[in-house]
Amino acid sequence: MLTETIRKNFMNARKVGDTDTKNALEAIVADILKREKSQVGHVVTDAEVIDGITKEIKVQNEIIGFATGRDEAKVNEAKKKIEILSAYLPKQLTEEEVVELIKKADVYTDNSPKTKGMIIKTVMPEIAGKFDKAKVNGLVEKYLNEKYSA
Repeated sequence: MLTETIRKNFMNARKVGDTDTKNALEAIVADILKREKSQVGHVVTDAEVIDGITKEIKVQNEIIGFATGRDEAKVNEAKKKIEILSAYLPKQLTEEEVVELIKKADVYTDNSPKTKGMIIKTVMPEIAGKFDKAKVNGLVEKYLNEKYSA
């Protein structure tokens, strides 16, 4: 399980003095603990861990956007964290692969908002942790516009 791997790597990083890895995994270990304590006897799933990693990568990208040109040390630290955390994510999908999933999910005959919502609802579980969820809406919209404008 991903939880055990991350905890083991975190403890190992602390023992050997690998501060980059320790700092990167610290937030993920804290997220795992928070999720475990949210419900008695809750076992954190790999999907939940991947969700936590994805959120932390998003935070680090925001830090890069904010600190660029102001604090290069923070930018470099955030980039290192992203690199370390990305290793725990499944293989990332390309936009083309996501568009193919969208095409498979499109069994509808119109370009309504309901159609768009149903396609997104179908595709989201398949891309969890493998693609930026924020981009899916735009890809579905673009696909539907191209399909129905032809």
